[in-house]
Amino acid sequence: MTTSLKGIADCLELSGTVSVRGDLFPPVEVGRPWPLNRPGLGNLTGNVSLLRVMRYLEWQWCGGASYLKQPVPPEYRSPSREEAQILIDGIARRVSLFMGASDWELDWHIYPVLADSVRTRLEQIGRLRGDTLFCEWMVVNRWEDELFGRQWWSNDMDGVLSLRWPLPNPRSGAETASDHWSLVEDSHQGDESETVADMDDPLTRGNSAIAGGRVYLQGAFVNDLPTDDDEHNHLEIHPLDSVAYAKEADGQVLSARPTEPDWPDTTVVWRVGVVTNAGFHRINSCSFVRKERRTVWYLALPALAGLPTMGVSVTQTEPGFWHSPSNTRFSSRRVKNVTVTPPPDGLARDYTAFPVDPSDGRHKLRVDVTMETPDDWGGLFLRDFAIRARAVVVGGAP
Repeated sequence: MTTSLKGIADCLELSGTVSVRGDLFPPVEVGRPWPLNRPGLGNLTGNVSLLRVMRYLEWQWCGGASYLKQPVPPEYRSPSREEAQILIDGIARRVSLFMGASDWELDWHIYPVLADSVRTRLEQIGRLRGDTLFCEWMVVNRWEDELFGRQWWSNDMDGVLSLRWPLPNPRSGAETASDHWSLVEDSHQGDESETVADMDDPLTRGNSAIAGGRVYLQGAFVNDLPTDDDEHNHLEIHPLDSVAYAKEADGQVLSARPTEPDWPDTTVVWRVGVVTNAGFHRINSCSFVRKERRTVWYLALPALAGLPTMGVSVTQTEPGFWHSPSNTRFSSRRVKNVTVTPPPDGLARDYTAFPVDPSDGRHKLRVDVTMETPDDWGGLFLRDFAIRARAVVVGGAP
């Protein structure tokens, strides 16, 4: 009688002995057989623990990429309660793009500056690369197989990352800034990632409006390939599910937190982007990625929204995306469901009509997005939510 490893795992989960799909275990001791860097069956001979068996199964299901889910600290748990989903924020220090010739990847990264307390807490779980928990995701609209590598073109991430054309603007035949950076990065794929924007470098900071602003990141909390080199064996958000950041009415990305004095009094615009990784990305076979994934945001209101004389309204716009091969625009891709509470209909409401964020007890706009199971190209969602607080005359209009 024979059975598959997945069949064994299903039986174990039904028995309640161990949770296959919960926050996972610490990294396993690593054998490095070519080419997938995962432990071989020989590691499971003799008397082995059930925990070790489950570690082995996780490596198998991740298609050889050793991204092991990590336990999420309760204070950083995503409100969606998705599996292994973490939520952190920090000032966006760097935005970059990396094309891996051997990894078969085209990865966007955001590197936030973490608060000391956040960094200290995360270091209790594992190693950080440098001093941050950076994110990574891959969305593509076309690719070509080349003799000495692979050429990828990123899908339109201009709106998600607030990308600008570099100056002077070479264009190089590209239709979007994302296209442009794909071509630039292809010139040295497999080397260092291309710095699209860095808050400490005035020459590149202008290429993304979020550099120097506060970003909020949600995604799977994992450990990269367990090796001894400095490039791996560290914690990261991989793949990124969602990014959100707040803007002034004039579009300036805010660095202040909602509880700080510089938070806008009457108008704040939140940009929310949700991304599901392309099936070409090597982590995509992990069980916690190969499924519909839900992201929930609680977006802070303007500072004066809680005053009894104020009415609070919400409107939304969809910036959309450009599809270079067909020279057309589309509003979103592989989005199953979106619920915004209260509805973004422009009506003035008392702030108590806004749901309470269980993490801090404050009334906020709630955005709930469910993305379909990823396909080869990935999924995209992007909306702006303008929240305005205006004085209301009793019995009258704002």
